[in-house]
Amino acid sequence: MKRFFSLLRPVAILVAACLIAFWMLRSPPEVARRDVEVPRPLVSVQRIEPDTIPVTVVAYGNVTAWRKLDLTAQVTGRILKQAPEFEPGEIVDAGQTLLRIDATDYRLALAEARQSLTSARLSLADAKALRQAARVDEAEATVAAAEARIARAERDLANTEISTPYRAVIDEQLVEEGQYISVGTRLGRVLGADRAEIRLSIPPQDIGFIDAAGGSSVTLTTGDPNSRARWPARLARVEARIDADTRVFPIVVEVEDPLNTELYDTPLRFGQFVRAEIFGGTVADAVMIPQAALHGDDDVFLFTDGRLARRSVTVGRISEGGALVTEGLNAGDQVVTTRLDLMFEGMEVALNDE
Repeated sequence: MKRFFSLLRPVAILVAACLIAFWMLRSPPEVARRDVEVPRPLVSVQRIEPDTIPVTVVAYGNVTAWRKLDLTAQVTGRILKQAPEFEPGEIVDAGQTLLRIDATDYRLALAEARQSLTSARLSLADAKALRQAARVDEAEATVAAAEARIARAERDLANTEISTPYRAVIDEQLVEEGQYISVGTRLGRVLGADRAEIRLSIPPQDIGFIDAAGGSSVTLTTGDPNSRARWPARLARVEARIDADTRVFPIVVEVEDPLNTELYDTPLRFGQFVRAEIFGGTVADAVMIPQAALHGDDDVFLFTDGRLARRSVTVGRISEGGALVTEGLNAGDQVVTTRLDLMFEGMEVALNDE
């Protein structure tokens, strides 16, 4: 009997535990229910006030000379004298002699040509006096040949002095005093200093703002916000072609006398990289918004009564992170400038007060 009760005790405990567990599962404690409010995304807005917006087309390019001239020897001889200014980077005036080649042989050739002309004229005079028609024709041909030799000798003698046809900057200097040169030897290169050109690439969306007749004013800067150097320029031409690869319109602007320190605080040097700001007129009843506010090519979101409303707009141009909107927005509209990961029509949002 005692052994029977010892075996019955574990079974009784297990049954009791099962009954307690069953009762607890049938009577779970009530959990208080609460509504959790999900915060609405915060957005920033730009309040629309249409106005007359000035358009500035910005482009970049390198400064080049309006003319480049390779100096080449037209005669053979030894360089007797080289001007001190014939060094890269120096500015020389128009007509300034840079090199002088030994002209002894060319003076002699000129003297001989003049002597031949004198003899030919005497022969022509004798033939005419004797009325010898055959000799007259021959003498006239001899005179013409002598005159041609004089012209060639004078040209060769003039070519012994190498000078610049216009005010220029020495770009290259390839020979030295005492060097013997021959016809065709490259002597150097000069760049026209009276005018500088900058070729700019204008995208199709901006070319309509450029006045091809030259009415668009242009200002050049270094592009460095800390630099105060500025150069006024003028639109010289819009080239009658489009780049086949990039589809941009090449235009050329010019700066007069770019190295003149009396005109400019800082000379505009050839090879310099510059930023061009071209005034493209004004657009009435327009507004400038951040480019990031655009969704797709021509949609924006407006903040209306705590929700997003999508609207299509007309974008006149996009430049330097801004979009010029010409149609589709009214005064008082609030354009959402914050770009959320997910944005859709009717989405609830809240204004960012910051």
